[in-house]
Amino acid sequence: MLEAQLVQAKDVQSPTGPLPVAWVQVAGRKDVGVPLARLAEVLDYDLRTLRSLVQRDPVLRDFERVVTTLSGNLKRSQTYLLRPGVLGALAKISTRRIQDPAKRERVIQFQRWAFETLDRLLFEEPHRAPELQPLFPGLPRRHTKGDRALALAMLAGEVRAPDGRLYSYQAIERLSGVPRTTVIRLAHRHGWVRSEMNRHIVRPPQIPQQPNSELLNLLAQQVQVL
Repeated sequence: MLEAQLVQAKDVQSPTGPLPVAWVQVAGRKDVGVPLARLAEVLDYDLRTLRSLVQRDPVLRDFERVVTTLSGNLKRSQTYLLRPGVLGALAKISTRRIQDPAKRERVIQFQRWAFETLDRLLFEEPHRAPELQPLFPGLPRRHTKGDRALALAMLAGEVRAPDGRLYSYQAIERLSGVPRTTVIRLAHRHGWVRSEMNRHIVRPPQIPQQPNSELLNLLAQQVQVL
């Protein structure tokens, strides 16, 4: 997966909650993108299903980029989906198949907002920021929001403890900086229920996919650093 150079990032308010949007340089051209994990969160959409949707499409895969930032002394790499990929993925989501009326309306509202707003943001002129800056400048690592991408990967079992076990909610809070109440809420939202002694996850059937090994390795390295 190719890398993109971060120019600036900020939270943008969408109809379904705040969404980090980054202006990036890709092969000398400017574009905007959003973290894939946070996109799934604001859509209330399963991250594995969304990632699978992107990975199965050869065109959408071309708009995945790795954005590397520096938070304190810790280098962090995160998968972003550029604007054309976001709009393409949203267009491929069939809202008619979403049984829950509230969830269906949530996705429709976000689709309408994204198709208008992401194109407009592309033509804004953000001030260039230093390379490898934090996604949220001026905030300490253990800010209330924490590293949700890392927390989601640990909840899903994609990043595990050195002995192969799942991390407990307490460990996820300590390592990701995401409050335990938020970690539990994210787990319930995605249907990830831990069995006794955290040996495995009980979850509803999901569309199988090939994991993003590069991202998982980076997240695993990040946990070891912490």
